[in-house]
Amino acid sequence: MAFYAYYFALYAQVAIGITFMPLWLKSGGLTVQEIGVCLALASALAVVVNPVVGGAADRTRSNKAILFGLVVLATLASAALLAANGPLIVAGVYLILRFVSAPLIPLSESILIANLATYRLEFGRVRAWGSASVVVTTLLCGYLVDWSGPTVILLVLILVLALQAGLSSALPGRGDGAAIGPISTAAIAKALRNRSFLLLIGSAAISQACHGLFYAYSTFRWLGAGYSTFEIGMFWTIGVAAEIIAFAFASRITTRLTPGMIISIGCLAGVLRWGTFGYSTDILPTLLMQLLQGATLGLTQVGVAAYMRRHVAPHFLASATGSYAAAGGLLGSVFILVGGQLYASGSGSVFLFASALCAFGLVAALCMIRLEKRSAVVPA
Repeated sequence: MAFYAYYFALYAQVAIGITFMPLWLKSGGLTVQEIGVCLALASALAVVVNPVVGGAADRTRSNKAILFGLVVLATLASAALLAANGPLIVAGVYLILRFVSAPLIPLSESILIANLATYRLEFGRVRAWGSASVVVTTLLCGYLVDWSGPTVILLVLILVLALQAGLSSALPGRGDGAAIGPISTAAIAKALRNRSFLLLIGSAAISQACHGLFYAYSTFRWLGAGYSTFEIGMFWTIGVAAEIIAFAFASRITTRLTPGMIISIGCLAGVLRWGTFGYSTDILPTLLMQLLQGATLGLTQVGVAAYMRRHVAPHFLASATGSYAAAGGLLGSVFILVGGQLYASGSGSVFLFASALCAFGLVAALCMIRLEKRSAVVPA
């Protein structure tokens, strides 16, 4: 049960960060455009910190200790935000928070994937607990923000991070045995420098980076359309419910489809999802758009996890997940910056841009499928 409880706490803080932190930043004096720049810089920080942390974890085989230290630092940074005053100080402390919290998901996933066989776990089922946490946290925070204002966002975040720190100490170690000798940076680079991994970045990382646009600007687009924060929380709940279903069926999906096939479905859904949201914020298109999250987020993450488990050796997992997350952070920072400029001309144009990006990702996913067929890869 350690992984299930930990993932519940992990994605509780993720839910707060992606759904409500933009509102808190606005209450701290930042404009929508400044928030976009701030979020883009935060994504750019992940480009630096994720590979460094992943490589350090693989070289030292201290994933668990590094994870615990980062969660503690994130807790302290969140507490410091309570005392921050003025847009520049708020932005600076927020970037520190994002710097120390950026590696939490890839580092956690490296530990989980390395231990799937040992503890007879399924990635989808564990990840579904994270999605369930997003539902609970989003509804709770939406209600609390409507009731008492944005300050409560930080209080809940601090509580969740403190819980996550405690739960991380109960996680197992790497799970890849003690027979592996010291791992050099050159060995890590060689393991990840291949066409297959590049296509993973060109497809799945692009698709996931488009969610950064959604996290950064969707709340403002919905508020502009007249929805309350509670209604926005309900929209998020519908989307997460769809991804939970996708995670629940992950094992059946990965026995029938290759990683490339799964990711291509996610990219195609992204074309439809973001295109729909770009054209309309009416209730029916919004519901359809959120239901597609089961594919754009759920299936894409299932495909990436299947790829990591099949194609990456356990002693390189932290580097692989960190490098993949870094690529997503780099793409996300660029997309958010561009999105900030597009938002000024119309919030819908941001999501039409995301739809076009997913079309490019679909091409890369189709190339991955061809490579899988050529290599005679069987489903994970």
